[in-house]
Amino acid sequence: MVQLEKAGVPTVSLTARHFERDARTSAAIMGLGAIPLAIVDETFTSHSEAQIQAMVDTAIDAIEKSLTTAPMEVAAKSVSRVERESFEGDDLLDCAERFNRAAIERGWSDGFPLVAPTPRAVERMLAGCPLAPNTVVAEALYPGLGVATLEKIAINGVMAGCRPEHLAVLVALVRAYVGTGAMGKTQAMSTGPNAPLVLISGPIVERLGFNNSTCASGPGSSSYVNTVIGRALRLILMNIGHAYPGQMDMDTIGTPNKYSFCLAENAAKSPWKPWNVEKGYSPETSTLSIALVYPGPDVLDWTSTTPEGFLDTLASLTAHYRGTASIGRWLYGGRAEPESGKKILERNILLLAPEHARIMKEHDWSRADIGKYLYQKSRMPFKDLYSPLVRHKDEALAKAYPELMWLLDEPDTLIPTAERPECYESFVVGGEAGRSQYLFGGSEVSTVAIDEWLTK
Repeated sequence: MVQLEKAGVPTVSLTARHFERDARTSAAIMGLGAIPLAIVDETFTSHSEAQIQAMVDTAIDAIEKSLTTAPMEVAAKSVSRVERESFEGDDLLDCAERFNRAAIERGWSDGFPLVAPTPRAVERMLAGCPLAPNTVVAEALYPGLGVATLEKIAINGVMAGCRPEHLAVLVALVRAYVGTGAMGKTQAMSTGPNAPLVLISGPIVERLGFNNSTCASGPGSSSYVNTVIGRALRLILMNIGHAYPGQMDMDTIGTPNKYSFCLAENAAKSPWKPWNVEKGYSPETSTLSIALVYPGPDVLDWTSTTPEGFLDTLASLTAHYRGTASIGRWLYGGRAEPESGKKILERNILLLAPEHARIMKEHDWSRADIGKYLYQKSRMPFKDLYSPLVRHKDEALAKAYPELMWLLDEPDTLIPTAERPECYESFVVGGEAGRSQYLFGGSEVSTVAIDEWLTK
């Protein structure tokens, strides 16, 4: 639509009232100052065709007006930029409370109390870094295309509770998120409960004290570093990337994983090469990976003693999950990014508990073996995969994938719920007992080296 409007072709978008603010904000970011909308009261999802027709009928006048008149320019919301701002109170605690009230009112907060980013705290965060505070780490951070400078990253890190020694990890967070490509924007703006999962691997796990054992994702003091690093990413995506709830971030219900979701590899308990080495780096190079994932279930299995037995427990779920399944992706080997058209494979992440990792080691199974087994086992009949997701399925299939029309005559044909075996990745983390976790994927895995020289 934006491209058509820029080319002078009149368009109009039917938009639910709940999404009007988001639509106008998104259009402005993409360079369209005035966007022609026809507002309806509700979304079209989960409505009958008759209900949708009635909703469209009420918007006919607005559609006609949008197509025949130039849309009114909407003034961008002015943002007051203050280099430094003071909060006065009876004492320091009162000042901190006033700052936090202001942060909530302005939408800067993730809902928890913030650490005040005083000039001294930010300077302390940047003190050991050889780069200038205005160094640009990312020129366009999704979804709002904000400019991420070293100083802005440090400010959000301070608010999250990070320490100066964490700066290199914060910079890696931004670089890795940029590496998720257009899916980083799509997932940040989604109505679904996707969250960036941060995976840390290499010597920095021990050096900074990441928790990679019991309660690795928190809560608790042992997971302090995990918590503040994950929280910093959320604040960065909000205050630099402009992914604010109700404006860009349109998650229907949300997920606590968005507050902070940072895990460190338990390499000592892994039967394989460390994650950083698997991703092509040297053992001495610490890495940070980001995968955009949906909340997943606990995989409880205290009885299996073979890889097949454990993975059958997991496949009992993945074989019936249609959320990420797509006929087109299965047919063409991946999902196309919305803007570049680049094919991507959405990676599902198996957080493998050491107890289950031991079973893999005893039977000499590789990460690739796990992927191949799950790919073969995670299948569902075409009639169950496709039919509930598509209206007028016969016509839709004929139009989009005519080569698959034969499936209408063979509806019990089993279709993979992932595009390829490589869509399944395994990361060893956690303490004792056979409870792994499985996270459905929404992106590729973006991995960068953590440049520790930034904080030396």
